Formats: sequence, structure tokens, C-alpha cells
Amino acid sequence: MNIYIYCQENDLNEAQKATLASKFEKVEILNKADFGPLFADEEPKVIALDPDIVGWEFSNELIDKIPNLKAICLETTGYEWVDCGYCAQKGIIITNVPHYATNSVAEKCVMMALALAKKLPLFEKEGKMNWDAEFVGEDMFDKPADIIGFGAIGHALAKKLEGIVGKKEICYYSHNQNDPDYHYMDFDDMLEKCEYMFITISKNPESLALFDDLSKFKPQTKVIIVANGFEGVAERMAEMVEQGELGGVAFESDDLSRQYNGNVFVTPHNAYYTKESLEKMFDIWVQTMVSITENPINTVQ
Repeated sequence: MNIYIYCQENDLNEAQKATLASKFEKVEILNKADFGPLFADEEPKVIALDPDIVGWEFSNELIDKIPNLKAICLETTGYEWVDCGYCAQKGIIITNVPHYATNSVAEKCVMMALALAKKLPLFEKEGKMNWDAEFVGEDMFDKPADIIGFGAIGHALAKKLEGIVGKKEICYYSHNQNDPDYHYMDFDDMLEKCEYMFITISKNPESLALFDDLSKFKPQTKVIIVANGFEGVAERMAEMVEQGELGGVAFESDDLSRQYNGNVFVTPHNAYYTKESLEKMFDIWVQTMVSITENPINTVQ
């Protein structure tokens, strides 16, 4: 079986490359979206995709052109950018890289919340100290903090928030309501008292639907979004902040040039981007590739 890996040459260390070479008949690393070698190779094959190389897209039309494709190993935790249902119909395994950045993402959530609490976006735009009332920040301690989505990142975030807001203030909303360490609360009930809301839930029609109607959000609520796929929600919330209908919003964006009024904190998509997370990500990615030759792990179908 052959493998084609779309990534930068130096993303994988020599030991990882040696491991791959011992498991696959052919290992080819491509640092650009050149799919010609895939089309020409009739042998059974695995492809591994860094989304930045392929533009966060791998279409069904492209998949249909690749003969004898056995598996697609994504470098990401999210897999919504590939049609997993279509691949399942064709017998193609899809894998992801789970939980590699849990700690770093949770840490960034805390940083973004603190930025909103201390009104840093206002000071950044002001360019100097300002003693006007709108610049006065607040302590997060003893403020209700609610986590939407209580997977690995949500749990890690809750642990970090214990020392900041106090454990009694932390609630969560999730399909799973069986965590005895924290308080489950219905989403609509959260909106009545929430001051800090963290959106860590996976994107799907049901989770997006939670934010179809933003009119129930209170002016004191500050929202921190690290979940992928909620860009539209973030933009609508930014407009609410500008109109005084929301206390603040923090989110990641590819466009850092846009200017927002009010307590809106925008950062690049760097929540995962730490030395420790990257090392873990590449290790898991290589382990997952190798597993395709024996017993696949981290499958998402």
C-alpha cells in the first residue's frame, strides 16, 4: 500500500518518516495541492491531508478521480470539510487527530475571556490608558460561566475556570448530562444569568440552531468562541456588541484587518498553535496513518 502525505517536508521528523517507510511500500510527501500522482497510481493507497495545503477542501469529484483509495487521514480534529458520508458509501476510511490541542485551546479560552473582562479591545483601539466609565473592566470571580459543549476541551476549560470564577459558577450544556462534578443547565436557562459563555461545541445543524435567535442574550453576557464553523454567529454577535446588546465577544478569524467597535476581541486561528500541541498532533497523525495498514484508529465514520 502506498501513502501520499500533503504537508511540509519538515513537519515530520526523521523517526516518523522511517516509521512510515517501514509500513508503506511508497511514501511521497507533497507540499502543494498536486493531485496528479494520485490519479496516476493504480495501487491501493492512503492519502494524508494538511488542510492548509489543500485549502480546507477535498471534494467528492476529486475523490472519484483517485483509483483504489482506501483511507483519508486528516491532520485536523474537525472532519466537516470532507464528505464523510460519501466516503463511507465508497468504503473509504476517514480518520482525524483527536485531543491533541485540548490544553492549549482551553488556555486560549481563558485568555480571551480575561481580555473581554478587562476591556482590552477598547484599550487597544484607544492606544492609551482611558479612565472613562466604558473602559472599566471587571473581575471574573463569582461570575456565572457556562460552557456549551462538554467534551475534552470543555472539561479542560472547566478545570481551569475553577480557580478563576469558582466551581459553583460553572455550568455546562451538552447532550451528555452525566458529569457529577459540574452543573448541567438547559440552554435557555443559561441565557437568563450567564455572564461568560464559552462555545466549544462541534459544528452541526443542531448546535448552530442554538444561536438562530440571539435576542435572548443579555447585555452583560460575554461570549468566547473557539469552535470552528461559528463565524456567522460571531459576526452577528459582534454587531450586537456594537449596538450595546451584548457585553463582548471573542473569536478567531482569518481576517484581522476588519475593525469592530466595542468589546470585540479578534485573534488568528492559533488556539492549537503551541510547541506541545504540534508535537502531539504529528505523533498522533503518523500513528493513525500507520494504523490503516493493520487496525485503523481514530476513525470518524
